[in-house]
Amino acid sequence: MKTFVKENTRGERSGTFDFGWGNGYVVIPKGHKLHGMEYNDIHDLIHIMVNGGITLSEPVDVLSNWEEIPKDSGDGWVVGFDTCHSWNTLEQWSKEDVMAEAVKLMEQLKQG
Repeated sequence: MKTFVKENTRGERSGTFDFGWGNGYVVIPKGHKLHGMEYNDIHDLIHIMVNGGITLSEPVDVLSNWEEIPKDSGDGWVVGFDTCHSWNTLEQWSKEDVMAEAVKLMEQLKQG
């Protein structure tokens, strides 16, 4: 499994609406039991504790325009979380915080 982060480019930051720096992802390799599972099914199987839960699950090839995906991800399956919830702020979710949360997600997925 590999992690990566992607900067959030959703809208403009303002005094009334804010969100974190970006989103964190894990590439699950083909052959792993979680490969190909929808995020709700992963949540049903494993008690995932990351910001807002997993909010994305897609095959690598669907996300092929994301340059942040590790180049050797092949037939991997990407799952991830976002920091665009009403309780998220840039101060709480810096790039470093998002990276650490992505590693936390990866460790939980490895246990599953």
